[in-house]
Order: sequence, then C-alpha cells, then structure tokens
Amino acid sequence: MSNILITVPNLSTLGGVSNLWNSLFLAFKEIKNIEFNILEIGGHGKNPIGVIKDQWRFHKSLKSDIDLAFLNPSLIIKSFFRDGLFAKQLIKNRTPFVVFFHGWEQEFEQKIDTKYKEFFLNSFAHAKKIFVLSFEFKEKILEWGYQGEVIVETTAVDISLINNFSLQKKEDREIKILFISRIIREKGIFELVEAFEKINKKVKNSELIIAGDGKDFEELKEVVSLKKGIRLIGYVEGKEKIKLFEESHLFCLPSYTEGLPVALLEAMLFGLPIVTTKVGGLKQFFRDGEMGYMIEPKSIREIEEKIELMLSSPERMREMSLFNYKYAQNYLTNSVVAQRLYKHLREIV
Repeated sequence: MSNILITVPNLSTLGGVSNLWNSLFLAFKEIKNIEFNILEIGGHGKNPIGVIKDQWRFHKSLKSDIDLAFLNPSLIIKSFFRDGLFAKQLIKNRTPFVVFFHGWEQEFEQKIDTKYKEFFLNSFAHAKKIFVLSFEFKEKILEWGYQGEVIVETTAVDISLINNFSLQKKEDREIKILFISRIIREKGIFELVEAFEKINKKVKNSELIIAGDGKDFEELKEVVSLKKGIRLIGYVEGKEKIKLFEESHLFCLPSYTEGLPVALLEAMLFGLPIVTTKVGGLKQFFRDGEMGYMIEPKSIREIEEKIELMLSSPERMREMSLFNYKYAQNYLTNSVVAQRLYKHLREIV
C-alpha cells in the first residue's frame, strides 16, 4: 500500500480543483493499493495567520509512512509561494513529491520569468514529475530549468453524471445555449450576453441559460434584468446541473484565460457542441471544427458568428455532439484520468 499526502482546496467549496479531486478520489477508491492522506488548505482570504497555519499543518502531516506528496497549486502569486514553501519542506524532509499546476495566470508567469525563477528552481523544480494542462505550460516549465518529466494531462469529469443519460436528438422548439462557470467578468459572460442579444433578434425561440455564482453576479443580474431570453439561475449542482446539460443544445464559455475547465468537459460528456476561446490549456486540447468552434477572447462578434454558424447546420451540430460524447467517455472521465495518474505515481513509489 502506497501512502500519498495530497494537498487540495476545501473539498466542500466551489471551484475546479475541488470538483476535479472529488471525482478523482471516487475513482481512486477502485484502485486498492494506493491511499491518499488528504490535507485541505487555503480559504483564509487575506488573513496572514491562515497562511502560517497551512505551513504548520503541512509540517505536522509529514509522517514517516508517507511515500509521496502530491501538490496541487495554481500559477498565481499566493498559491505559488504557499505550495513552493510546502515543496521546500518536502525537500528538507527528503520526501519525494509531484506537482500538478492547475490555474495558470499569464501575468504571473511573466513575473517568474523576471523575478521568481530562482524560487521555482529551489522548490518545485525538485519534483519527480510535474503535471500541466497544456504544451505551452510544459514548454515554460522546461524553460525555467526543470530537469524532470513534464506530463500534459487533462482535468476530469465524473462518469456517474450520465448514469441515466442517453444521447438523443433534442426536438425542443427552443434553442438553449448554456453557460456554467463562476460569474466573473474574466469568464467572458458580459460579452456572451451582448452577443446573445443580437442572436436572439435573428434566431427565434432561443434562450441563454446562465448558471453560477461569483463576485460579478449582482452586476450581471442588473444587466440582464431588462433583456429577453436570458435565464440567470445562480449556482447549481447535482440533479439540477445534470438537467441543464440534458436540456441544452450547445455550451459557450468565452473566458479570457483558462486551464482546462471542468464544466466544459462535463458539457462534452453530455454531447454538447462547444464555443470557447483560444486560451490556456484549451489551445492544444480543443479540436476546432470537431468539438465545436474556437474564438478569440473578448470578441462579441465572433461569439455571435460561431453560435449562428452552429445553429445554421443541425447536421454538423449532431456530428459534434456525437464526437464530444464519445471523446469524453474515452479520455476525460474520472476513472480514465485516475488510471493515467496512477501509472505515473507507481513509477515513483
């Protein structure tokens, strides 16, 4: 039995990394000879005492029976330095570790280039393996001087979501466009609302469904209050979320920056064609023209054009739907991703 200490955000909170590991832990239960010692960290806001507590709790978790540590940072300032200090503890304790970078902030990447490369080399660069979500991120990790193996991986979706789902042609008279994510400006939601307003004037019986919560929710609520055809429903989970995927016809996530968003992969699992942006991990992962269409960030015109192009060809939409449905089951489910990660971990422990 291999004992792995793993750091994750609070698993009961909203967020892509929490959702990812909740689904992966379910899959890892089927793998009998590996056990995770879960350490939930973060969520302290601006409280500096919380940061110190995380370091102390991590120190206390470094028991003699730990075979490997698994860090899950994002490339943003707070997470980078917090998990970098975890890495330094592991180096001092001579505990092997791996790192999975999730979120990736381009602005902070440039700061590592100019100011923090030495910190990276003295911390994360001692990892046995580093997982990232795009080939661009891999190239940057190697450029910073990492000498180990960098693996381009995906996030994962819970296969149990489609237990009672079958891919069928939707005969609804109303066309439903779905957005599920945090309600923050950087997700491109305000551009999507403007684009839909134009689409709604040309496409009869169309509806934009917006699900999620976040710091810009109240502003968005005010913006859409006088617009037709937009349903703003707040945070969803469980059966309510599944129902939205089942009843929708396409999924749109025009973010300014992304790793590899779980909601987009969930949409694929339900066979939804996708309109999304050429950013982050999506650049190499997304097959433009097969999974849906890619656009440039902040382009209201392109959102409008690609959605209208999709809606004008029902047969093409059905082809994309079937492609996404099969692709997600073959490569993106929690059981498949857990097995890929397990293979890499077994090479170390």
